[in-house]
Order: sequence, then C-alpha cells, then structure tokens
Amino acid sequence: MKYPYKATLTLFIGFMAPSFDVLSFDGAAGASPETILLAPGYGELNFEAPKVGSYSLPTLGNAADATVVNTDGEEVQYHDLFKGKYTLLNFMYTRCNDINGCPLSHLVYSRIKDLAAQDQVIADNLQLLSMSFDPKFDTPEQLKLHEGGAHDDHSQHGDHAHHDMEHNKSHTINWKYLTTLSDEQLAPILEDYQQSVIPQAATEGEESNGNFSHILRVFLIDPDMQIRNIYSVDFLHPDIIINDVKTLLSEFENKAKRDDYQRQQQIRIGARDSKAGYDSSSYITNSLSLDSRSGEETDLMKFIEHPPLGLPPVPMPADNPVTREKVQLGKKLFFDRRLSLNNTISCAMCHIPEQGFTSHEVLTPVGFEGRSVRRNTPTIYNSAYLKLIFQDGRETSLEHQVWQPILAHNEMGHVSFGSVVNKIKQLDDYAGLFEQAFDGKPASFSTVPEAIASYERTLVSGNSPFDRWYFAKEDNAISPAAERGFNLFTGKANCVSCHAIAEDHALFTDNGLHNTGIGFERAMKKEPEAERVQVAPGRWLNVPTTFIKSVGNEPIGDLGHYEATQDPDDRWKYRTPILRNVDLTAPYMHDGSLSNLHEVVEFYNQGGFKNETQSELIKPLYLNKNEIDDLVAFLKTLTGDNVSEIISDAFATPIGDYLNKDTQNWYKKRK
Repeated sequence: MKYPYKATLTLFIGFMAPSFDVLSFDGAAGASPETILLAPGYGELNFEAPKVGSYSLPTLGNAADATVVNTDGEEVQYHDLFKGKYTLLNFMYTRCNDINGCPLSHLVYSRIKDLAAQDQVIADNLQLLSMSFDPKFDTPEQLKLHEGGAHDDHSQHGDHAHHDMEHNKSHTINWKYLTTLSDEQLAPILEDYQQSVIPQAATEGEESNGNFSHILRVFLIDPDMQIRNIYSVDFLHPDIIINDVKTLLSEFENKAKRDDYQRQQQIRIGARDSKAGYDSSSYITNSLSLDSRSGEETDLMKFIEHPPLGLPPVPMPADNPVTREKVQLGKKLFFDRRLSLNNTISCAMCHIPEQGFTSHEVLTPVGFEGRSVRRNTPTIYNSAYLKLIFQDGRETSLEHQVWQPILAHNEMGHVSFGSVVNKIKQLDDYAGLFEQAFDGKPASFSTVPEAIASYERTLVSGNSPFDRWYFAKEDNAISPAAERGFNLFTGKANCVSCHAIAEDHALFTDNGLHNTGIGFERAMKKEPEAERVQVAPGRWLNVPTTFIKSVGNEPIGDLGHYEATQDPDDRWKYRTPILRNVDLTAPYMHDGSLSNLHEVVEFYNQGGFKNETQSELIKPLYLNKNEIDDLVAFLKTLTGDNVSEIISDAFATPIGDYLNKDTQNWYKKRK
C-alpha cells in the first residue's frame, strides 16, 4: 500500500533545503518523475506585501453555517467556531498528494503557527481550521492524530526573518481539524463554499486511488461571519495572510469602533454564566461579572417612529398612544423588583434582555419564593404586533396582560391591584413620574399597565439579514444554505402557512392558535420510572421520578386555549409565535421542552404528535438532514440588527430594589 503521507514528507524535506523553485516529485508508485513548480507559499515572496492598514478588505459575502464534527466526535456549528476570532478555513484531505494542494495549505498553516508564537496579537485573534472533504477516511479518530502531532514546526527554512524563535515569548494559536459524518452531510457545505471536489477515477484493477481533483481556496472569515478574502495557490502565503489579519484588526483602532466592539463584548447574547459545552467533561467556566453588565441608554421611540426594515407600522391603542415619558416610566417599572410582593422579582427576571427577553437557563421560569411557572417565558420582541397574548392566547392587549403576572401567586405574588398601586405611590423615586407621563394622572389601575405596555411596544426588531435579502434585494445578505432554507420554508415544509410573510413586511405569525400535538403528548405520556439529570459537566445520573416529585409540587396540567374557552375543540391549542429573533429565544414551545432549533424542525418534520384536535396543517415534512440544516440556517437569519442596542439600553436601566439609594424604605412611612 502506498504510504499516504509520502507527498507531505517529501514536501517538508524539499522545503527545508536552501532554495527550491521546482521539486522533482515521484507521485504514484511506478510513475515517471515529474518537475513541479512550487507555489509561492513555500518560500519568500518575490514582492513586498502591502503594508498593514494601507488597504481595505471588502466583505465578499456571508460565511455559511454548517454542522460538522470535531476530533472528539462531537457535532459543532461553524458559526459557533467562528465567533470571537478571525478564522482561516481550508478544505483538505489527509491523503492528498498534490504538492500545490493540501500539503501547501498545511505548510502555510504551520508557518503561520510559528509566526504567531512570536506575535501575541495574531495568536489571540486568529485561529486555523482544516476541514476534510474525505469523511470516509478522515474520521475524527484519524484527524485527532494530526491535531495532536501533525503541527510540529516543519516550516522553518533559510533565514526567514519571522522564524527567529524566542521561546520565552512563545504564544499558541488554535488549530483544529474538522470532518463530517457522511458525504451527504458534506455536500451542502462544499456547495456553500463553492468547492469543486471530484474523486479521481480508479486505475484498472483497483477499487479506488483515494484521491480527489480539487482547486485549493482558503477563506479568511471575520468574527461577524463575513468572508474577507479568498486565497488561491498563487496568493496563499503567510506574509500576505498575516498582513490581511492585522489590517482587519486595525479597523478597531478607531476609538468609536473600539468602544462599540467593547460594548458588544459586554453584551453577550445568552446567559452571563454560559453553559455552552456543559455536556462535555472538558467544560471550562465562561461567566461574565455582574460589574460588566453596563450599557448606554438609547432613544427607543425611533423604533416606533421608523420601524426597522421588514416590519409594518407599530399598532397602538387610541387610548394609550406611546410617548417618551411613558416609555421611560414603563421601562423603570419593568426592571423594578419592588413590583413584586417581597421585592425580589421584576418583569426582567423572567424576560431577560440578553436572553432574547426570555429565559435560556430553565424550561419554565422560577417566580415568587421559588415557585415554578408552568409555561416557558415568551419573548417580548415584536409583541406590539400580537393580537393574542400569552402562550394560550387568553388576552388581547399588552395593557391587559401586565396585571396577570403581577397578581399571580407563583410569579410576582401580589394579591390585589390596590396594594400594588399604593406601594408605588409610596416610593420616593416615582414621585411625579406618572403625573408627567399621563397628563397629571397618578399611579392607578390603568396607568401602571399602560406605562409598561408602552415600553414593551418599543421592542420591535427587524432589518435582519433576511429582510435585507428579501425586501432590500441584497444578494449576499444571507448564505446559500439560508436561501435553500427559505425555499423549504415557503415550499416543501410549508412553514409559511402559519408563519406568514406579506408582500411588504413579515411578522412570521398568523396570530392564530394551533394544536401541534406537543401539549397532547405531554399530557398523555406515561411517567418514566427515572429521569436523566445532569449533576456536573459531562456527568448525568438517572434519578427516580418519585424522588424528584418528593422535592417539588405536582406538575399542573395544561390544556392550552381550552382553559380560556372551555371549548373541547380548543384543547392544547397555543399561539403561533413570531419567529423574528427566534435564534435568541431558546428553549422552545409552550413548555420549553425543545432546547434548540434543530429539535424544533425535527419535531415538525415527524408531523408533531397525532391527536383528535391536531391542526390539519401539521403533517410529516419528509425533510432529510441537509434540508433540516438549511431550514435552521434560514431561521438564524431572522435576528434583527438592533438587538445589541436594545440590550445595552436595558443594561443602562437602574434595577429598583431596597439596596439602591434611589429610595428610602417606604414601608416605614406607611400610614
């Protein structure tokens, strides 16, 4: 059998010679030697690379997301890997014997690794990803051998100035290998990145020679998932790549951009004590200090006055027009813990701004004195457009909705409207605010919810990548995978039958109620003898259900909209959610039982759960895995561009409680 790494070893030996313009390479066994012109990446540039910052790199398009497999056999997403760093992504296979193909990219990566060892800026801001297009041979186990040992320093040669190693200043750059589980999973990735990979025909009498015809292209991707350069063989050189990365980094030297970048870093979407990767025993704590939870106030009225692209005018009731004064007052109330009976729970503790105004960390929220709430926290984004409020659609306006959680025994705990109003009137920091916002009217049964509803109406979010592609006709605003997902959304999967798209706007809801079957299944399924409970990173225990029930209350039944109508046909019907910002609002469904968008699509792909009152629109979709990935890619394009601004504004809002200096203990002054 031919040794599959012979070409690579020959390449390294040739490269370490004093000077080579060509290399005699024996190729396959028995073949005649041929002279091959070496690519520039094997030596010094024959021209001076452009100086850092003397040029700009335009955006060439979006870097498509994909589900791939790392060397631990774990499925990971491209976009999760791309976050936070500039990324070099090459497509390769370990058996490659084309000297100006995969071995070239490997060598250039090795030289960049050596350069980064002396350059902390590069080591901290750049990562290297090698993506195999030979999943049959390049298994996670096979690639792990390369990830662990193939990165030795082969690239030192001649007197290259960058290779004067100072070991006391060594820094490490991250280099990972990736693959897929099958050729079927690989195919859309190659299409998205326009990679032409053709298996070479086998010689007579052999099953396969194991080689591919492939034109080498290496992608430079920025932390915003934008492709900034594509390197062909002639331009794949460490000096060019390093200068490109430093040029992109120099964009942040402008103070305004740097400040905005720092603000974005503080506004991490999701839990501040991130549990990403918690399923793995190699999990490393990734939490942010509460001290970093700071932001800048913005004028939320601009989203009312000029709705973002893709959204219609914001509706508002004639008897409660939105004003800046009402919005400011409503925002203060929304974040005030003193609105609960025991001064510990605010609206924002279930509707968490950086978690999509939902709660990522629990299936259903925890309310007054640790009492469980039976339904998943719905997002408030774009709630101004809802005609039915709550998961079961029992209310018809934001104003009516406000009082219910305040008076719920398991949410904020109050027992009467009057006690809430009286409490607010006694707080010094609310003196005159209601009168200013409501033409002299004090805090009352009507003005309290009208203020909070006014704030909620400003939380409209659009101008997403989808909007720029669909309404503004920006061809490169979304990836090819997302375009395929849109075609599925409006075609084969027929998601659009409930999540509507109009000619000039898209709310992605029919404002209706549907029984998908998930409520029925939860109500009828047999209780398991034990449940799998995670107790530590990568550690799970099967805990008897009887023990779990002994430390909590019995689950409360849930019949959906039936509880508001007592009509048997309304059993297990729930409101169609708006899909905008859906990537930010996990977990999903009325009970939070589906943890990610792939699970949601798979649930609908199987046709939900059949039952007597299930919607006729819910039926099996017959999507394959690649189509599911494409549909998820489309859903991820629905995130509005003002999310960080809205979160920053929320962070700038004081949290009302008795530890702050904004009030004297009002209860000492009660009459």
